[in-house]
Amino acid sequence: MVGLIIVATDAPVVVLDFLAGQAELLLCLLRNMHGQISLHVFELVSGTCSFGLKAMGESNLSSGKVKLIMKFLLMLQLLAVENILDRGSLAGASDIESVEAFGEVSNTCLAILPILCSCSVISDLSILSLTTVDLILRRCLAPSTWFPIIHEHIQMQQIMMSLKDKTYAKSISEILKFLLTLGRVRGGAEMVLASGFLSSLKVLFADVSDSMLCSTDPFEKSPSADDVEKPHYTWGLGVAVLTAIICSLGGNPCIIDILDSIVPFFFSEKAYLISYHLSAPDFLADQNDRNRTQFQKRLVSLSGLRETEHTLTLICVLANHRNYWNKAMKEVESELRERSIHLLAFISRGNLYIGESLAQTFPFRCPPMNKEEIDCCKKPAFVSSKSGWFALAPLACFQHAELSSESMKTTAFVMKDLPIRRVDTGTPTHFSDSVAVQIYRIAFFLLKFLCLQADNAARKSAELGFVDLSHFPELPMPDILHGLQDQAIAIVSELSGANKSEQMEEENKGLCLLLLEVTEMALYLELCVLQICGIRPVLGRVEDFSKEIKSFFRVTETHAFLKPSVKHLKQIISSVYPGLIQSEAIW
Repeated sequence: MVGLIIVATDAPVVVLDFLAGQAELLLCLLRNMHGQISLHVFELVSGTCSFGLKAMGESNLSSGKVKLIMKFLLMLQLLAVENILDRGSLAGASDIESVEAFGEVSNTCLAILPILCSCSVISDLSILSLTTVDLILRRCLAPSTWFPIIHEHIQMQQIMMSLKDKTYAKSISEILKFLLTLGRVRGGAEMVLASGFLSSLKVLFADVSDSMLCSTDPFEKSPSADDVEKPHYTWGLGVAVLTAIICSLGGNPCIIDILDSIVPFFFSEKAYLISYHLSAPDFLADQNDRNRTQFQKRLVSLSGLRETEHTLTLICVLANHRNYWNKAMKEVESELRERSIHLLAFISRGNLYIGESLAQTFPFRCPPMNKEEIDCCKKPAFVSSKSGWFALAPLACFQHAELSSESMKTTAFVMKDLPIRRVDTGTPTHFSDSVAVQIYRIAFFLLKFLCLQADNAARKSAELGFVDLSHFPELPMPDILHGLQDQAIAIVSELSGANKSEQMEEENKGLCLLLLEVTEMALYLELCVLQICGIRPVLGRVEDFSKEIKSFFRVTETHAFLKPSVKHLKQIISSVYPGLIQSEAIW
């Protein structure tokens, strides 16, 4: 094929047709290999694509056939990168498992980056190029190796123009994903910021309306072409990029300028979107909140839950800048706390819903909304817990829309008027577990925000020498915190007990560590409430918690990765329930 490319750079259309056919044939062959691609094949494909893209890009031919050939070559390169990286998760894969082989993959990917960057300025090829570059940056290379190349070859102004271009509406998420990867590196964050990202984001969010996020009846009508082409996930990904930039820049003096620009925009102009993403499913919107009463019947989606997490992450990052927060957020922080506590209470009540008739009383529905999520419903659960939201999520995901072949091609997370069929309401799936994990991630950031607020108030009290209750932040009631503690302890105990004699899966390890942090923060907030109100834990709660925690420590002691977190947990428990430390059986 390389010989044909050389000829095609100065050849009649018939040669271009033949070359396009060969490129498409290679693409079909690679697709039919179902991920079984060797390192040698990957290097051959990458070398061919690299040479072809460079030759076609530098040729004087203006035929549409040239762009078609380049499109096939980019698709071929993307598929090759996906396949070689996914081999690590396939049985029998050996090449990618070795450090040497992965080093060869990295070197090959590093060599094609400049060519991919040059293709990103071609309108019909930019999204394919950026998607491939983003995959390589995230999974193949360390920032110290890829950043100098990206800094030299990528055209950031062109990317920012694409964010504002309506013709890129269906590809906004791919552009934002690339910017998110770039924004997680300090130099990349500076590049994104210097290219005018903040102004581009404001223009982009000007088109994000509440009608895109919710409706009174999500199944009221069929999706129109305009609905399908709207930039779904725009809010969550845009907020995630912004959060990554702030975190990467750290103590850079320009942070204040960024905050001065975004805080009024997000918490004044777009305050209703912040409120929307902090609303529990059964939360009734204030009639004065721009009359958005449709929030009352919001259909929850997995992507919507992820956008809530992104919103909370931004709030937590802003709250970490205490001096600025205290000055700029006085008008809105009380409402943020109230909504956070309300959403936390909904999550805490999860156990109470188990056993109820979902169709009649349960306010939470989270059916799969696209082909990928429906496919996840066919996969087995990866957590396999019967506690907390892992028991409840299968009930909340009890129905889904049968998508047509056309709708499966879209990325819309709200589908309307699609035929509904019921599925097994009691069987956990990969999708229901994903929903449950996402709910606990939201709980983590809600608790983190409230802990930051409590820490800030405690610091002010220490400076004053007394606790000013009139200015102390709202905190969750103890029963809300108890519900979260009970769920987290039960799930970690269950997973630890089920994996006593074998290595726990990495996903479950991450979940256990997350839930231990949830428990620790819930205990810390309970301690704040007890000390401020001058009360002691209820005797019945002490007895129940004592039984739970004894069993918890017993089943977790064999898992070394939990020991640091358990140590911290014991310290906060000794402060909240000092009487328990007298029982040597616990410690």
